[in-house]
Amino acid sequence: MLFFICILTSSFIFTAHSYNNKCLRHQEILLLQLRDETIFNSSLSIKLVRWNESGECCKWPGVECNASGYVVSLQLDGEAISGGIGDSSSLFRFKYLQKLNLAYNHFNFDRIPKGIGNFTYLTQLNLSFADFGGHVPSEIWTLTRLASLDISNYFGEISLKHPNLEMLVQNLTELRELYLDGVYMTSLQEMKNWGHIISSHLPNLTSLSMVGCFLYAPSPKSFWQLHSLSILRLDNNDLSEAHFLLHCLLITKLIHVDLSENSLTDSLPSSFFEGVSNIVHLDLSENLFSGNISHSLYALPSFLKLDLSYNRFNGTIQLDNFQSLPNLTRLGLSGNSL
Repeated sequence: MLFFICILTSSFIFTAHSYNNKCLRHQEILLLQLRDETIFNSSLSIKLVRWNESGECCKWPGVECNASGYVVSLQLDGEAISGGIGDSSSLFRFKYLQKLNLAYNHFNFDRIPKGIGNFTYLTQLNLSFADFGGHVPSEIWTLTRLASLDISNYFGEISLKHPNLEMLVQNLTELRELYLDGVYMTSLQEMKNWGHIISSHLPNLTSLSMVGCFLYAPSPKSFWQLHSLSILRLDNNDLSEAHFLLHCLLITKLIHVDLSENSLTDSLPSSFFEGVSNIVHLDLSENLFSGNISHSLYALPSFLKLDLSYNRFNGTIQLDNFQSLPNLTRLGLSGNSL
């Protein structure tokens, strides 16, 4: 019983959230130190610029504390930060931090700080499009509690070398969301085998986004293992062969699929749309599909967005048929030979 109570108490301290908790003085001091160290444009900031010594620090914009007054979440995305967060930053002294968001800042191609490895309780890390550069540090693969990781960046500015993709995912087995848009994998073998690597180590993944990663078409079997996948974004790669598309779309929980700009070829079989009845967003634009658009399309009322533009589809379609898709908000058919 004593053990059970200790476990409950520990769990409550680290996971309970409230915006009305009393801020611990030493946490407030750390927040003020972080603000003073950080280089940011005060005219564009809406969070850091409002951090001051008045009021509870747990109520400051972008800050969230647990029931004991420890900072557990820092949401500093879009704060026009350009520097001041190095390995010795006060940021890495928030030892109970569970969520960190530095997305959409401007770090001038600085490397991701190695101090990130201090966050042993971290479950969500978002460093996307923050102008980081260089190799992903090995310290990230020590964050074994991560459920969501986003290190997306502009093409080629961030790369996976050590750790490579396999090292990363075999350690972060708790991941449910993985976003690697624009991340360059230095290994040609991993560009070809990425599907097997991810499905072998992350079978419970729900969201996967690898836009512009120079990927090749994986084995269809690798996607059969991703039973929980609902969001798949692989646009702007070189997947080439349509058989990959047909197999991956049979994952029954997929609801959002983007395979645009992939040089996918051949015609879609008449049964194609019958296998994607759960999908609400499907983007196959800017590929090389040809032939007629199957009438089975009109039997899928789930579609919200459908983009088949800039392919080589031909034949005739009756726009009246789209009235059978009452939820459709966006339809792309331009750039074909219809």
